[in-house]
Amino acid sequence: MQERLRGVEILEPGFSKEAVRKNAELAHDWQWQEMASSLYTWTDRFRNRLLDPIARLGRDSMPDAVISFQRMDHRILACYTLHRNAQGLLDEITMNTKHLSRPMWQILETLLHEQVHLWQQNFGQHPVTRNYHNREFVSKCEQLGLHPRVGRGVHWKPADGAFAQLMAEHQIQRPAQVVVPKEDRKNWWDLGKKERKGRSTLSKWSCGCQNVRVGTKEFHAQCTICGNLFTRVEKTASQRIHDPRTEKP
Repeated sequence: MQERLRGVEILEPGFSKEAVRKNAELAHDWQWQEMASSLYTWTDRFRNRLLDPIARLGRDSMPDAVISFQRMDHRILACYTLHRNAQGLLDEITMNTKHLSRPMWQILETLLHEQVHLWQQNFGQHPVTRNYHNREFVSKCEQLGLHPRVGRGVHWKPADGAFAQLMAEHQIQRPAQVVVPKEDRKNWWDLGKKERKGRSTLSKWSCGCQNVRVGTKEFHAQCTICGNLFTRVEKTASQRIHDPRTEKP
């Protein structure tokens, strides 16, 4: 299990992952303790039932995943780390904490999706050098009941097949069927939701015949078309962000 080299304790990779998992499952003062414990249990189920159910002579078994949690861009549901993480461990799956309030079916679709990356990098014929969803990845997902698109990896319809059967065994509620437009680039559970719009920090300036947006408070320029100076365009009342703290009594 372990050895010592000149007074330094060296842990085998499997032991290190086991220690990380145990720490996550017992960290009762950590907000993600319950979710981490549940997801680790599901990685075992997915591995044993869907990804590596048959022991074969002369072949290593599928490695355990390391689950971590991080607040990331809202467009990212989770990610699989292709190399060693900051702690030197392989096979890390990072869940975006912004999406952990979703229904469990959706979270588990995401988890299995990332675990298929782990499978492909260890046993696939065409492992990738970056997080790209190639045809081998999509084909493996389809065998398990997931339906990602090549390239983007979005799930274009709810999972079925072996995944849905496993969900039914554990009373995980199946989502309602959805109508997916052809070549839609969203995950099925995001259909109908409006895209988030970022807030621009640029100011709008106009000369009368054209508009520009700049990121500085002062802008001194003259239009070469109409000859007018650019002046800052103030937001109308309907464009201003409502903030009750700025309202006068």
